[in-house]
Amino acid sequence: MALPRQAAPGGGLDRLALAGAAATAALHFLTFSEGVNPYFIVGACVFWVSFVVVRVRRRAGILREWGFRLDNLREASVVPLLFFAGTASVLAVYALVQGHFRFPLHGVLLLLLYPVWGTIQQFLVLGVVVGNLEKIPILGENRLLLVLMGAIVFGAVHLPNLLLTAGTTVLALVYVPVFLRHRNVWPLGLVHGWLGSLFYLWALNQDPWLRTFG
Repeated sequence: MALPRQAAPGGGLDRLALAGAAATAALHFLTFSEGVNPYFIVGACVFWVSFVVVRVRRRAGILREWGFRLDNLREASVVPLLFFAGTASVLAVYALVQGHFRFPLHGVLLLLLYPVWGTIQQFLVLGVVVGNLEKIPILGENRLLLVLMGAIVFGAVHLPNLLLTAGTTVLALVYVPVFLRHRNVWPLGLVHGWLGSLFYLWALNQDPWLRTFG
């Protein structure tokens, strides 16, 4: 039996959060230089954690609206974990066939730290962008269009790397419907971080840890 879709949050557009998300995307493009910029990531994480803390003090219910909840964590984790298992297997086979399968010791650090940035990204794309797009009548009434819009936004912020853009667009095509059903970003951010680490290592044959810290 399919789980019911979570009701869309009420109220008007959160223009401040949307402006912050747009500014974050713009800074990403300005600071991108053939790899991960640790200063941008740390700065973005600090800013958005502070933003959430300040907003929660003014409106406690915003956490649930943005997807920071634990009451349905088990149900919300099923599809992301299955997607991770299937995608990780495909990436591993691809790396083996291409002859660059590897998992360095510091890969464990990637799996521990990358989900923090992955959760921030999912909060911005799903909790802020998709959550606000859903409040626009033409998008809120057309779930397919809403999913496509969310996928386009998430894929576009990973340009100009076409392979990474294609991968994140596919990821979002899975993630947006899951979010609309469960409204929980925790498992989505965790799996995003895990898959992001493996995608760099096994699909792009790059080591994001070495490219970031040397």
